[in-house]
Amino acid sequence: MEEIKKMIEEFSRSFQKMVEDLKKEYRLSEEGEEVKVEIDMPGLEPSDIALSVTKDGTGIRAEGSRGDRRYSKFIRLPVKIDPSTVSALYRNGVLIITAKKVKEEEIRIPVRG
Repeated sequence: MEEIKKMIEEFSRSFQKMVEDLKKEYRLSEEGEEVKVEIDMPGLEPSDIALSVTKDGTGIRAEGSRGDRRYSKFIRLPVKIDPSTVSALYRNGVLIITAKKVKEEEIRIPVRG
Protein backbone atom coordinates (compact mmCIF):
# COMPACT_ATOMS: atom_id res chain seq x y z
CA MET A 1 0.00 0.00 0.00
CA GLU A 2 2.85 2.37 0.85
CA GLU A 3 4.46 1.71 -2.53
CA ILE A 4 1.25 2.61 -4.38
CA LYS A 5 0.97 5.81 -2.37
CA LYS A 6 4.55 6.76 -3.34
CA MET A 7 3.83 6.03 -7.01
CA ILE A 8 0.74 8.23 -6.94
CA GLU A 9 2.64 11.07 -5.27
CA GLU A 10 5.46 10.80 -7.82
CA PHE A 11 2.98 10.83 -10.70
CA SER A 12 1.26 13.87 -9.20
CA ARG A 13 4.58 15.76 -8.90
CA SER A 14 5.53 14.83 -12.49
CA PHE A 15 2.17 15.94 -13.82
CA GLN A 16 2.35 19.25 -11.92
CA LYS A 17 5.84 19.90 -13.33
CA MET A 18 4.60 19.19 -16.86
CA VAL A 19 1.73 21.70 -16.42
CA GLU A 20 4.13 24.34 -15.07
CA ASP A 21 6.55 23.75 -17.98
CA LEU A 22 3.70 24.19 -20.49
CA LYS A 23 2.73 27.48 -18.87
CA LYS A 24 6.28 28.74 -19.38
CA GLU A 25 6.24 27.97 -23.12
CA TYR A 26 3.51 30.45 -23.98
CA ARG A 27 1.26 33.14 -22.55
CA LEU A 28 -2.30 33.78 -23.70
CA SER A 29 -4.30 36.91 -22.95
CA GLU A 30 -7.60 38.39 -24.05
CA GLU A 31 -8.25 42.12 -24.26
CA GLY A 32 -11.63 43.24 -25.54
CA GLU A 33 -12.13 41.73 -29.00
CA GLU A 34 -8.51 40.60 -29.34
CA VAL A 35 -6.52 37.51 -28.38
CA LYS A 36 -2.75 37.65 -27.92
CA VAL A 37 -0.43 34.65 -27.70
CA GLU A 38 3.27 34.97 -26.83
CA ILE A 39 5.53 31.97 -27.47
CA ASP A 40 9.16 31.79 -26.36
CA MET A 41 11.25 30.74 -29.38
CA PRO A 42 14.77 32.12 -28.78
CA GLY A 43 17.60 31.85 -31.30
CA LEU A 44 15.55 32.15 -34.48
CA GLU A 45 14.99 34.71 -37.21
CA PRO A 46 11.47 35.59 -38.44
CA SER A 47 12.19 33.70 -41.67
CA ASP A 48 12.85 30.52 -39.63
CA ILE A 49 9.27 30.45 -38.31
CA ALA A 50 6.20 28.88 -39.94
CA LEU A 51 2.84 29.90 -38.50
CA SER A 52 -0.59 28.48 -39.30
CA VAL A 53 -4.10 28.79 -37.95
CA THR A 54 -6.84 26.16 -38.10
CA LYS A 55 -9.65 26.87 -40.58
CA ASP A 56 -12.21 27.06 -37.80
CA GLY A 57 -10.05 29.45 -35.78
CA THR A 58 -9.66 27.25 -32.72
CA GLY A 59 -5.91 26.62 -32.85
CA ILE A 60 -2.52 28.05 -33.73
CA ARG A 61 0.59 26.09 -34.76
CA ALA A 62 4.05 27.67 -34.61
CA GLU A 63 7.12 25.81 -35.86
CA GLY A 64 10.67 26.97 -36.25
CA SER A 65 14.17 25.62 -36.62
CA ARG A 66 17.69 26.90 -37.04
CA GLY A 67 20.72 24.71 -36.52
CA ASP A 68 20.10 22.66 -33.39
CA ARG A 69 17.14 24.77 -32.22
CA ARG A 70 13.76 23.29 -33.10
CA TYR A 71 10.34 24.34 -31.87
CA SER A 72 6.89 22.98 -32.55
CA LYS A 73 3.88 24.17 -30.61
CA PHE A 74 0.15 23.72 -31.14
CA ILE A 75 -2.08 25.86 -28.96
CA ARG A 76 -5.77 25.08 -28.63
CA LEU A 77 -7.44 28.45 -28.11
CA PRO A 78 -10.18 28.98 -25.51
CA VAL A 79 -12.11 31.15 -28.00
CA LYS A 80 -12.52 31.13 -31.78
CA ILE A 81 -10.55 33.66 -33.79
CA ASP A 82 -10.95 35.02 -37.31
CA PRO A 83 -7.99 33.51 -39.22
CA SER A 84 -7.95 36.46 -41.65
CA THR A 85 -7.10 38.86 -38.79
CA VAL A 86 -4.01 37.02 -37.49
CA SER A 87 -0.76 38.96 -37.40
CA ALA A 88 2.62 37.94 -35.99
CA LEU A 89 5.71 39.74 -34.76
CA TYR A 90 8.99 38.15 -33.67
CA ARG A 91 11.04 40.23 -31.23
CA ASN A 92 13.76 39.34 -28.72
CA GLY A 93 13.15 35.60 -29.00
CA VAL A 94 9.39 35.87 -28.51
CA LEU A 95 6.76 35.25 -31.20
CA ILE A 96 3.75 37.52 -30.58
CA ILE A 97 0.54 36.53 -32.36
CA THR A 98 -2.59 38.68 -32.28
CA ALA A 99 -6.04 38.04 -33.74
CA LYS A 100 -9.61 39.20 -33.41
CA LYS A 101 -12.12 36.95 -31.67
CA VAL A 102 -15.12 35.71 -33.65
CA LYS A 103 -18.28 37.26 -32.30
CA GLU A 104 -20.87 34.72 -31.28
CA GLU A 105 -23.91 35.15 -33.47
CA GLU A 106 -27.32 34.68 -31.96
CA ILE A 107 -30.17 33.61 -34.22
CA ARG A 108 -33.79 34.11 -33.22
CA ILE A 109 -36.04 31.12 -33.78
CA PRO A 110 -39.78 31.77 -34.03
CA VAL A 111 -41.91 29.66 -31.77
CA ARG A 112 -45.29 28.63 -33.14
CA GLY A 113 -48.22 27.76 -31.02
